[in-house]
Amino acid sequence: MNPIPIQLQDASRSFRGVPVIKNLTLNVQAGSIYGFLGRNAAGKTTALRMLAGLIRPDSGTARILDIDPFSMGAAEREWLGYLPERLAIPPRSKVRAVLNLGRDLYPTWDASLAESLVGKYGLSVEKRFSTLSQGSQRILGFIMAIAPRPKVLLLDEPAANLDVIARREVLDDILTLIRDCGCTVLMSTHILGDVERVADQVGILANGALRVSEPLDTLKDSIRQVRFFGFSGALPTAGIPQSFRTVRGKDEIVMTLRTNSGVTPESLAARWSCRQETRILGLEDIFVELSSN
Repeated sequence: MNPIPIQLQDASRSFRGVPVIKNLTLNVQAGSIYGFLGRNAAGKTTALRMLAGLIRPDSGTARILDIDPFSMGAAEREWLGYLPERLAIPPRSKVRAVLNLGRDLYPTWDASLAESLVGKYGLSVEKRFSTLSQGSQRILGFIMAIAPRPKVLLLDEPAANLDVIARREVLDDILTLIRDCGCTVLMSTHILGDVERVADQVGILANGALRVSEPLDTLKDSIRQVRFFGFSGALPTAGIPQSFRTVRGKDEIVMTLRTNSGVTPESLAARWSCRQETRILGLEDIFVELSSN
């Protein structure tokens, strides 16, 4: 049986006594793109750094292709591509020197792919890293991550500082990499439109824990916002386990809940002797609702 390419099992991590990741379990299936969403400081970067082997979990485990990333040898490191939130490239290094370093470090380095991407994105190989625009710096980091043709790709805000055309081209290159070599991608981003365009699965991280982790289509089909109103008596006080968020007004209840869990808006309205209105939510609305608590 093939191992799960990207896995966190009951992983926790604190900094200076403050919990950032709390018993996080995450499984990304082979050949998929997983959109990893969360507000600032939700713990996304910490989770990616654990998977990249840069920090250890305080408890639990991190695995890349069933290997502890801290135990990876040089050959196994070739399987893992990582684009961090902040690039650790010496500012006076020329683009050509950075690419040559990647070629020397990775026997699997695809020089033709790197050269084609340099041309595609208009990078000048004679420029120093510090003189590149923020978007071009991001592109260089992206090239360094995918040119070795890794089996697993960890991307922390890959489209940061890119214009809409460059963002789409980066997403197309990710899809091409998956098609060509079956790469598995974990992508953290604030750009929800990018997730909707390419992701197979989505996880929403809030306060260091996953609120949901499932196929994108299932998530969008099963979560609704429902307004209950016109109660014949007092508003009910009992909570609904299937509800992610409940806001109680003077004479109405607005609830974000799953509608494929056996509890439907219609059944709740009948139970509470009231009327209901159901609103379909897009990914951005779902993200806001599930990240608000």
